[in-house]
Amino acid sequence: MNLNILSWFKSSREKIPSDGPCELHHKNGQLKCKGTYKEGRQEGSYESYYETGQLESKGNYKKGLKDGRWEHHYETGQLDFKGDYKDGKPDGLHEKFHKNGLLRDRRSYVEGRSEGTWELFHENGQLKSKGGYKGGKREGPFDVYYNNGQLRSKGSHKDDKRDGAYEAYYETGPLESKGHYKAGKRNGHWEAFYSNGQLKLKGGYKDGNQDASWEIFHENGQLKSTGNYQDNHQEGLFQEYSENGQLKVKENYRNGKKNGPYEAYDDNGRLKSKGAFKYGELDGPFELYKDGVLQ
Repeated sequence: MNLNILSWFKSSREKIPSDGPCELHHKNGQLKCKGTYKEGRQEGSYESYYETGQLESKGNYKKGLKDGRWEHHYETGQLDFKGDYKDGKPDGLHEKFHKNGLLRDRRSYVEGRSEGTWELFHENGQLKSKGGYKGGKREGPFDVYYNNGQLRSKGSHKDDKRDGAYEAYYETGPLESKGHYKAGKRNGHWEAFYSNGQLKLKGGYKDGNQDASWEIFHENGQLKSTGNYQDNHQEGLFQEYSENGQLKVKENYRNGKKNGPYEAYDDNGRLKSKGAFKYGELDGPFELYKDGVLQ
């Protein structure tokens, strides 16, 4: 939404006065906008219109800058936005609306910067998210909601970035994941869960990168895989398991690449293949087995 049309005025073929009233029109003859100039700058009330004749926006200028209450409307006539300005900057309560007339966004400004509580809403009227601003940056606790009213996530902001404990939830209510953020990045222990409450994975982050021992689980609770990460790279021994607990793969990594012995097993626990890798490339013979017998 662009309410400042001064540059558009200047590019128009219609004559723009240095002083006095001004009106511009659409090609169909309908009034497009009207206002007043003083010493080459917009001054006083201003209105713009769609080609249908429906009011698009209205407000006030002071020395070429928005000043006071401004409104913008959808082409249907429904209010889209209303808010106050001072010396060309947002100042005070600003509200935006969905096309169905329900509130979409509500926040306050002080001298052009967001300050205090902000709220967003779904089209059905349910709260979508809420939190706070300080000096134009997100600060303090925040909550996010599904359109059925169920909590989707909660945490905190510091200096406009996520910081501190964080939790996310399924739309049906159970906890989906939990952990911590630091300066906008995942940091420390992290856990995720299946919708039935069963642990899905657990591990650690450092500055947003996987950096710790990680375990992933099947939905029945059996261990699915385990291994270590350093700076987001797989490092050391990794093992994978089937849902019945049977070892499937045993391999080694160095700096994210396969490095060292490799073994794979069938569903009955019999050796299926084995070999070795060096810096991601096969190193030496690779053996294949059937029913535990070398082929």
